[in-house]
Order: sequence, then structure tokens, then C-alpha cells
Amino acid sequence: MKAFRAIIAFFQALLAFIGFGVIGVVLYSSFKSPYNVILALAVCILGLYLSRSIYIMMRRRGVIAVVSGDNASYDMDVLEPTASSGVQKLAPEELKQLFLENKVDFNNGLKVSIWGDWEGRKLDVRHIVNVVEYDIENKLLTIEFDDNCLLKVKGPSLILCSSNYLKIVKAKEVEWQIDIDFPPIHQYIYLNNGKEIKTWSNTTWKPHEFDIGIGMDAIYLQG
Repeated sequence: MKAFRAIIAFFQALLAFIGFGVIGVVLYSSFKSPYNVILALAVCILGLYLSRSIYIMMRRRGVIAVVSGDNASYDMDVLEPTASSGVQKLAPEELKQLFLENKVDFNNGLKVSIWGDWEGRKLDVRHIVNVVEYDIENKLLTIEFDDNCLLKVKGPSLILCSSNYLKIVKAKEVEWQIDIDFPPIHQYIYLNNGKEIKTWSNTTWKPHEFDIGIGMDAIYLQG
């Protein structure tokens, strides 16, 4: 899977660089020396930088996440799911009630993605949901898993649930905890300030600049 992602990322970056190369050739043939050389070289350098960024971003986030866009619109998520889609649009209280009534079941477990961040720190392993709680007063949704992992979501909204995923499109803050029964608990906090996602941890973890995107789903639990 990683090899396939690397190949696709390479070809996407190569296509971008070829596009800049074509622009460079056009500029070189359209201006007199030395301006043609300067402009063509500047465009090629810019193309090389952007192509490299595309490659790294696709390698880290995944092809689909990059294609969908870092600053994606939430408009499609706001639309009411159709009856035939198998997707339910829920309030946090309704999500809690569905789990209490065993009407939502992910028997094979769920992998965790937080604003596009999904590798390492037990995010990319499957977790079985044990408990779903919602504190109405503090607007805090808590999802506890069976392997000593805990997810806390402040201000969750636009919750979409199907038979193989649970998506929380918007949130103010997300906290991911692992090894909660074996102190010290490892904490990873993501704060949405409206412009970007700020992170904090009581470990040495620091996210790469391409790991997280504010335009991506706050929480995506996928089976």
C-alpha cells in the first residue's frame, strides 16, 4: 500500500513539474536574453519546489486526502443523507443512544484519523469501541476503546455514521490518549483556532506540516 502511494505521488509530482517545465519553455521562447533565461529558471525552480511538496504531502496524507483538498468545503457534508445511502446524520446525544442500544456496531474495529493525521501512536490500528459518552454541559464527546485508548472531542458537529465509518466533520478540539491504564498516559491534543490546527503533547511527538489539514474531517473512524 505504501509503495503504491509512493508511485502515485511520484507521478502526480512529475506531472506538476512537467506543467511548470512547459511554462518555462514558453517564457524562454517569448522573451529576449537574459530575461528569458531568468524567467524560465525561476519557473522551473518554483515547479521543482511545488512538485516536491506534492510528493511529500501525498506520501504522508494519502492520495485521496490530497485530491479532496486541504481546504475542502463542508457543503456536501451538510446535505441530508438520503434514505438509500445507509448514512445517518446524528447529534452527539443520538450517537450515544445508538451505542447504548447496540444499533451501531463496528465488529472489525476502527482506525482513527484526526484532521488527516492517521499514522503512528496507535491511530493506524483497529480499535473496538467500548463506551460512547456525551457531556451536554461541556459539549464533550468521549469514545473509549477496548485497548486502553481514549478519544475526546470538544464541540462535535456534523456527525455522519454508516456501517463502516463514523465521521465527525467539525470540532473545536480533539484529544487522543493511549495507554490510559498504564501511566504516564500519552496525550496528543489538536486545537482548531479557526485558521489552523495547533498541536500539543506530553511526549516528544511533533507532527509534520503535511500531516494535518484544517479543511479535513476532525474525526474519521474507518472500519
